[in-house]
Amino acid sequence: MYQKPKPFFFKNENATQAIVLLHGYAGSTIDMRLLGRFLQRQGYVVYCNNFRGHGTGEPKDILVFGGIDYWLQDARDAVSYVRDHGYKDVAMFGLSLGGIIATKTMEECQDIKCGGAISAPFIFKVSDYFHEQFIGYANYTYHAQARSAVEIEKNDAYLRANVDQQVKQISTLVRKTNEGASALKQPFFLAQGTADEMLQQASAQSFQERLSNVAVTYHTYPNAGHVLTVNEAHHALENDILAFLNDNFKK
Repeated sequence: MYQKPKPFFFKNENATQAIVLLHGYAGSTIDMRLLGRFLQRQGYVVYCNNFRGHGTGEPKDILVFGGIDYWLQDARDAVSYVRDHGYKDVAMFGLSLGGIIATKTMEECQDIKCGGAISAPFIFKVSDYFHEQFIGYANYTYHAQARSAVEIEKNDAYLRANVDQQVKQISTLVRKTNEGASALKQPFFLAQGTADEMLQQASAQSFQERLSNVAVTYHTYPNAGHVLTVNEAHHALENDILAFLNDNFKK
């Protein structure tokens, strides 16, 4: 039975600072829970919500109810959420598309103290692989819900006919985020696996080269795939993010 992933707000009674985490396209809060729990144990409050259209159990909702403008607002709202709970110092990290959204949010909101992007597509060239990954995720979800073959085929056709419009929005956001790199003033963390099946290997490095006036921490993870927050590299990633926070957030 499919269980909808829930937002999480991991509290720590000794915390004075908060971390906002953003998941990737077609992902959910599940992808960020390990990192969230780790940072909570290290003395932080951690918040992560599902982007609009995500985590509902219906992949079509990503196309029907989601969109870049909505997701950027979701990121801003997440920052407001932790501040409304009394945490004025905020850092933000995002995975994949969430990394692009975190970066764009930091470009716009200079009072976010620091943050970064994990496996983010700063070079975004759409291929059939992107579409097939999305369709594959959708069909996996439908099979887990025991949908009929007829319904799955109908939904598959809808997704294939409509995903391109959202892909164009993502491409535009990536371009604008790259163009706005000079607006970043905060310390910035970049992470990418060397076996990332979704990204060009130059993706993170290409953005690093745009940040000549920013303190950048750049890590690669040998033989690690795209979802660094849950794959074999997650322990190393967690410790690298903690070291980055210790260097740039707790001063």
